[in-house]
Amino acid sequence: MKTIARWGVTHSVCPVCQANFEPEPGFYFGAMFISYAFSVAWGAALWVLLYVLFRPDSNTYTMVIAAGVVLLSPWSFRYSRVLWLYWFGGISR
Repeated sequence: MKTIARWGVTHSVCPVCQANFEPEPGFYFGAMFISYAFSVAWGAALWVLLYVLFRPDSNTYTMVIAAGVVLLSPWSFRYSRVLWLYWFGGISR
């Protein structure tokens, strides 16, 4: 069962193929850049959506974009690590 307290927990080894998900200490530091790119993309998409549909004031932009980025942070965390592992961890399908 997934809980909010365990959203950042990752298996150390793949249960199917036994691939190592922790190649070295600090391996996932680079995934922060991918997560940042996701956050910027979501923020820009939310800004465009708000601008086209509602044209709100600046405070509304700030609150909606901040809430959207915070709510999507578990997804960003997980998939930025997955992309980093596929690109630089030597794991393929």
